[in-house]
Amino acid sequence: MYNLDRVLAASDGSEHGMCAVVTSAYCARRSGASLDVVAVAESVLTPLGIDAALYENTYAEELRDKVEVQMAQAEIAEAPLHLHVGLAAPTITRVAEDVGADLIVVGAHLRPAVARFLVGSTAERVIRMARRPVLVTIDQRREPFRRVLVTVDLSGQSQRVLEAAVATALACGSELRALYVQDRLTPMLLEAALFDEKETRHHARSQLKKTLAKVAVPSELMVSQDVREGHAGQEILHAAEEWDADLIVMGAHGFGFFNRLLLGSISTYVLRHGQRATLVVPRPE
Repeated sequence: MYNLDRVLAASDGSEHGMCAVVTSAYCARRSGASLDVVAVAESVLTPLGIDAALYENTYAEELRDKVEVQMAQAEIAEAPLHLHVGLAAPTITRVAEDVGADLIVVGAHLRPAVARFLVGSTAERVIRMARRPVLVTIDQRREPFRRVLVTVDLSGQSQRVLEAAVATALACGSELRALYVQDRLTPMLLEAALFDEKETRHHARSQLKKTLAKVAVPSELMVSQDVREGHAGQEILHAAEEWDADLIVMGAHGFGFFNRLLLGSISTYVLRHGQRATLVVPRPE
């Protein structure tokens, strides 16, 4: 079962970093977990005529001051601050391993679609590299998630994703809905002539029910189910909007070869096109 004993907040001193610090502080308090904060001064080109080491040290100390102010505003009394100079994503994931974090919290950088497509974001790079669940937050959250939408693809990873969603819903007292999206290509690739639409939908619901049965869901937590057909990323966002979910929980991989080839992973699609907090659970080792 998914346990939350240690939370790592990643901040770059910006508004998005503040979202991560505040949200992680709330999550840690609510779950009784310990909290660490990591700040990475990303390597930059040193102006001509200035000592590189001195410039980086000054830059790092300025970042420390900003993050310490954020920690004070988030009412974090005591928490280790890990200050590093280097590349953000690999440093954040390395610190998460070093401290044994059960959750990494990062802020979303909402940028124009073209820029996101070309260079990605720190959040996306952390998700690709991390071996720990990553919560991408869009605001300074100081209250529980009300509605948690968990997406499963019926693969072996689905149990891990569901366990994380169940634990989150229990901790927050949330409603939980499990969603499975069946790609329209799937029946074709599996010799669709053998199936009609009704049989396909019935099979999908049956498989979702079996997947849910593998997870120990406490009796006090009611889990509704939703099966849809179409492009996974689009249907996930449609379902989240219709149900007004404030957290999406999903695995860190795509829902099919063609989607990964054309659009990247579905988790990336949801991050780039959605405006909701997203918890991404990595694939098992």
